[in-house]
Amino acid sequence: MAQPLASIVDVAKRAGVSVASASRVLSGSSYPVSVVTRKKVLKAAEDLDYIPNSIARSLRAQRSNLIAVLVGDNTDPYFAEIMRGVEDVANEFGYLTIMCNSDRNPEKELHYMRILQDHRADGAIFAGSALNEPGHSRLLEKVVQAMVDRGAAVVTLTQHTLHVPSVQPDNFVGARAMTARLIELGHRHIAFVAGPANLTAANVRLQGYMAAHVEAGLPIDPTLILAGNFDRPSGEYAARNLAQLPAELRPTAVFAANDMTAIGLLSGLRRLGWQVPQDISVCGFGDLPLAQEVVPALTTVHIDLRDLGRAGARKMLAQLRHEQVSLLDMLPTTIIERGSTAELPNA
Repeated sequence: MAQPLASIVDVAKRAGVSVASASRVLSGSSYPVSVVTRKKVLKAAEDLDYIPNSIARSLRAQRSNLIAVLVGDNTDPYFAEIMRGVEDVANEFGYLTIMCNSDRNPEKELHYMRILQDHRADGAIFAGSALNEPGHSRLLEKVVQAMVDRGAAVVTLTQHTLHVPSVQPDNFVGARAMTARLIELGHRHIAFVAGPANLTAANVRLQGYMAAHVEAGLPIDPTLILAGNFDRPSGEYAARNLAQLPAELRPTAVFAANDMTAIGLLSGLRRLGWQVPQDISVCGFGDLPLAQEVVPALTTVHIDLRDLGRAGARKMLAQLRHEQVSLLDMLPTTIIERGSTAELPNA
């Protein structure tokens, strides 16, 4: 049977000192303790393999050296890249970083935030966008404000309803620029596979797609705006829907609101016998590492996701150091053209 962990009372008893003295030595308190007492306590702690109770210590200090990153889907490589960037910075400064997967479920997101507040997390980074559900933003704001009032820091990495410091890619400009590039290539019938309807960032990308049409004087065909869920299956489903359109109504290009959807499109179109880009051009948003590995390589809107995570972590740590930070920093997006798009013949 495993031996129970030694407590600070056991350490004090073995060292022959008071619990208060043992606590002062092991907690690194500035309270004066004699050299003899300090040596006794440290020797006793070593002999007993004493492990400090970090939870109790964090409750006393109101700090935990814990940062949580809230993501919509922990299987999405988009969030994995951001998480790596956060860890690059946070771990350097001694913070433990954990990922909390909300499944884009408002109740689950609130549940995580309440747990983080109870455990005195030093900060929370919202890597995913705001969940536009009735009443959710008000409840979330309340929990976040309680964390901030306690001295924690909260940062968002995309468009959000929270009134906290943010670092975010320019989703609108990126989507508008990608659509405009397709128009430059001669495409006039461009489909768009949207993201989840309850996500602010997904809707902003849709707005960028529509804005490019308006600026080019092109009509927006609602039948070419397809539902999506930021995942491969929704891309494959969209491919089947496009194939069912009459030939004269089919688009010559399709823009997916994220790379995973675009990769699903490539797979679905290939199974249906369509060739990309000969029969239809395909592009995405995000520039995941996988975008360069699919065939054909994916044209996409580039976001430096790891740098986005690093920037968010730096902004959070600056707040914890009580430094002034800007409310909003925008990261630029760029178009990366690869083999999945081509100029429309006879355009």
